[in-house]
Amino acid sequence: MEESPLADLLAAIDKLDVDAVLALCAPECSLMTTDGGHAEGEHEVGRLMSDFLATLRSTSHEITAQWHQEDEWIAEVLASYELQDWLRLEHLRRAFFVRTGPAGIRDIRVYGANERRLGDRVSGQGPMRIGGRLVLPL
Repeated sequence: MEESPLADLLAAIDKLDVDAVLALCAPECSLMTTDGGHAEGEHEVGRLMSDFLATLRSTSHEITAQWHQEDEWIAEVLASYELQDWLRLEHLRRAFFVRTGPAGIRDIRVYGANERRLGDRVSGQGPMRIGGRLVLPL
């Protein structure tokens, strides 16, 4: 299989390196996270990614399955996080969809099995928590 831009993206995230993430992205890139976060364009994607990474001491993503069709990469991922307060969240299931173009990654969509039900969501409430635990968006 050819080199995966999705694997490169996860490696940059695991290094907590916003600049490396943005270097993989096209200027018009968009990002959608599991907690409903959405960003359009390099500046906003960088801001959303910076906000996410600032909550972490470390992170790791393990690709357990991956598919590639034309310009789209899809992966099942196990995500683990260590938060700034030392709380560890391990083996959270994620599905990543990455679309590429000539200038790099143009769309990132992340889905997870840990989101709240829509009725539980309060706009402007801050980070999403379930049972007091922070649910991270990537």
